[in-house]
Amino acid sequence: MDLKVGFFIQGVGGVTPVGATAEQTWDEVVRGAEAVRQPLPKGFGGRSYYYSAVPAKFTAAAGRQPRLRRSGTISLLGVTAGLAALADAGIQLEEAKKGAIVFAIACGGVDYTRRFYHEVLTEGANVASPLLFPETVYNAPASHLAALLKIDGRDYTLVGDSSVGLSALHFASQLLAVDPALPFCVVVGVEEADWVLADGFATWRMASNQTSFPVFGPRQGTILAESAAAVVLSRSGWLRLVETSAGLPFFSQKEAPAALADVVARVCNGRTPAGILSSANGTFADRVEEAVFASQFGSTPVYAHKPATGESLGASALLQLVLAKFALEQQKLPPTLHAGDRLQTVTRGVTEIHGNEVLISSVGFNQQVNAVLVGR
Repeated sequence: MDLKVGFFIQGVGGVTPVGATAEQTWDEVVRGAEAVRQPLPKGFGGRSYYYSAVPAKFTAAAGRQPRLRRSGTISLLGVTAGLAALADAGIQLEEAKKGAIVFAIACGGVDYTRRFYHEVLTEGANVASPLLFPETVYNAPASHLAALLKIDGRDYTLVGDSSVGLSALHFASQLLAVDPALPFCVVVGVEEADWVLADGFATWRMASNQTSFPVFGPRQGTILAESAAAVVLSRSGWLRLVETSAGLPFFSQKEAPAALADVVARVCNGRTPAGILSSANGTFADRVEEAVFASQFGSTPVYAHKPATGESLGASALLQLVLAKFALEQQKLPPTLHAGDRLQTVTRGVTEIHGNEVLISSVGFNQQVNAVLVGR
């Protein structure tokens, strides 16, 4: 079902390794900050990987909620970002129960899942803690936010790859389109990092064991990160959804550029954006976006945030959208760290843009591409 988009981003929220808020994250990436990389714990087999963690103090307020005291990192991140987006939208908590929640997740609560099944395997099923199990399911973060907001109706979790945030945004726009009485949707993308994930991606040659990685250059692999990003989608606001998409699958890396070119052409519909926020992460995704950007937008500046913050999977596409809001407000794009020489339009310093629309592009690990065009 494709419905005409007529909705706006009313508020944004975020928490990343470089910023406790969306605005602070923007300020830091404009400044050229790079997230601290530290070794992922609990590894084995002599293999080590780095990741970027969100400082515990950034989610301390969410952790003081009684129902979240035993929750995993992913739930603390999701609640923090969701509440921040509601506050930015000016929606009081007592009014929030009228809305809907849509979460975007790729791998979910891997840390608690690992802990739960480690107890099962090493000590037996009778010893495994029932307190851990609820945090192992994909919809745990969404359930916590829904409980805090007293939402007992529309509460969804979409599971995908690093493009799933844009699919969740499209899904939320459809919810609003089919129900005029629904005032808004809180769309949250969230992810935590774990050694198991990094090791899995490494087997596919997609994870780096270095402390940094280039984009649009040598294919080295990416570095995982914790993050959460959230937007409030409603019928009023400053940032307009010009066009969204449900996304397109591709069945081999060779087919990916054509799939991305297709979805980008659909959402742009002949328009040329003032800037592009890219999902480049040091993997095959860079080559896919490089081909499409060079052929369709030869002079449009491109910014990639992942060398600065890390690859946050389910949170990454919505984080691009949050950064797009500030880019349009301030008419500039941050510098892309560790930018290679394969794409000449990638930003290498703070870059001015001139226009009212920007494109968000996402190429996912799990053979899905998506894009959205937003404007002021």
